Amino acid sequence: MAAVVLVAGVAYLSLNFSILPLFIVGIPGLLAYLLWYATGLRRPLEPAVILPAFLVTAAGFTVHAIEEYLGHYGPAIGRLFGFAWTDHAFVIVILCLVAALSLVTIGLYRQVPIAGFVATLFLATRIAELALFVFPLVRPSIAPDVAGPVTQVVDGTRVTGMPNHFVDAVGTYYFPGMFTVALPVIPAVYALHRIWTTRLPLMRSVR
Repeated sequence: MAAVVLVAGVAYLSLNFSILPLFIVGIPGLLAYLLWYATGLRRPLEPAVILPAFLVTAAGFTVHAIEEYLGHYGPAIGRLFGFAWTDHAFVIVILCLVAALSLVTIGLYRQVPIAGFVATLFLATRIAELALFVFPLVRPSIAPDVAGPVTQVVDGTRVTGMPNHFVDAVGTYYFPGMFTVALPVIPAVYALHRIWTTRLPLMRSVR
């Protein structure tokens, strides 16, 4: 069931937001599903194994999201790939995600298997945040040669103040979120490592 929901979600996002979700959610999501299937489906992890690192990752992600909002990440990524994403829509997505992470925290504490999958998915997709270092090198789909912010109707939605971070146009190497990207990535990598190394001896003993 989790695999079906993951595939359907990635397909929906890809149809509405270009192929970006395939790389940010799809590939890490597949790896997360395989890891969860091998380590946490039948025997959910003890809270002490995953919960502290998960909470640190979630806290780091919140700070990271604040930097992205202040830098108008939504309109910037929309300009880059040619879809409509306003600051307002970005805030709604982040608030929904934070609420979901709160429920996942409870699920991890109670050792609910599906909570383990969502947590592993969240951890794996944090690594995809490193794509931020590639984005300044990508030529935007909308007004690539205009250095300043532009306002335009995209897919029927008026998006104001879409900034351009294409390094060839603005002369600086930056994309919103780059300064704080380590805050969610480092604890996420540690958490995934801890999940694997904790479960691996048990998997070998079962064999």
